[in-house]
Amino acid sequence: MLLPLSGPHAALGNALLQAAQLALFDFGDPRLFLLPRDTAGTPEGAARATENLIAEGAEVLLGPVFSDAVTAAADPARRNGLNVIAFSTDRNVAGGNVFLLSFLPEQEVERIISYTRQQDIWRFAALIPETAYGDRIEEAFRQNAGNAASILPGMTDPPRIAHYWNTPEAMHDSAKRIADYEERRLALAEQIELLEESADPFAKEALEELKRRETLGDVDYDAILIAEGGAALRALAPLLPYYDVDPSKVKFLGTGLWNDPSIHQEPALIGGWFPAPQPEAAARFRSEMQTVYGAHPPPVAALAYDAIALTAVLARNPSATTFSRQALTNPDGFVGVNGLFRFRENGLSERGLAVLEVIKTGTRVIDPAPTRFDPVLR
Repeated sequence: MLLPLSGPHAALGNALLQAAQLALFDFGDPRLFLLPRDTAGTPEGAARATENLIAEGAEVLLGPVFSDAVTAAADPARRNGLNVIAFSTDRNVAGGNVFLLSFLPEQEVERIISYTRQQDIWRFAALIPETAYGDRIEEAFRQNAGNAASILPGMTDPPRIAHYWNTPEAMHDSAKRIADYEERRLALAEQIELLEESADPFAKEALEELKRRETLGDVDYDAILIAEGGAALRALAPLLPYYDVDPSKVKFLGTGLWNDPSIHQEPALIGGWFPAPQPEAAARFRSEMQTVYGAHPPPVAALAYDAIALTAVLARNPSATTFSRQALTNPDGFVGVNGLFRFRENGLSERGLAVLEVIKTGTRVIDPAPTRFDPVLR
């Protein structure tokens, strides 16, 4: 196992190692022997550690975490016929002998948009950060939310997108634009002016009602994806109601970044939907890590546990092809604390995700994760 056990990412590396050791204990298979090696979080460290592990007889490499380290490890591993099960989210390093166990934001977007459409919601908007992560989210969003015209006659408008930098001013500006706030305020002012000039006896009553509003009319979408998490999500989400986007009329959607135990503390997100692993197994894993190590693990730690679980399954039938490409790409997949997963031929993972709803006390599952995969089309 290749991990950054020293350097600026040592805390992350050690959390991953703890999760791997916990999995070894849980599976209790004497055929499994874990050789952890420090990459120091650098490509050079990853290359040295890989050569060291190959010399010691490693049969499969788990990790590294960062894409440049994965690339550095893949080369010597390939020359020696070893596969790499890495924890990076950079899909550009997948393929050949590299398989990525991490969650891919593209699959999260596909899952939440697909479920939302099943609820007969078709008009979408999105708030997307100006980051590499945001670029991937936008591509997936356009692919999944932008083809309504091929399904519903008359649906010709593309999905709305507003970008933002992670500053208060930029967030306000983007939320205001996606809410069409100025245009709707202007429409309200014009309608009030017309009613004030009207002699209609019902105009006064309508006028009083309009004067209690901030805007006139609804936005031209029924769901909005907010591709953010943590403090940035808590800053961004309330801006939509502030600019008169009504969460009771517009469904707020998230990515896996919403999978945070404290998400329900933001009132604007109550009723929102997001994709995540089926929570029960993940909760048991977090509880066990807390009990054994006295600390809450970062979400990525579960990948190390699942990597050991995967090797334990494959080791049940030891042979020369135990960790081969054919074994790793078993179309039935595997089950870990993050649920069902399998590797595709391109080295990317496919995961079975649930859809969760934010409620006042936390979250609840509204569409369970699949328990088996559909057959792979060859």
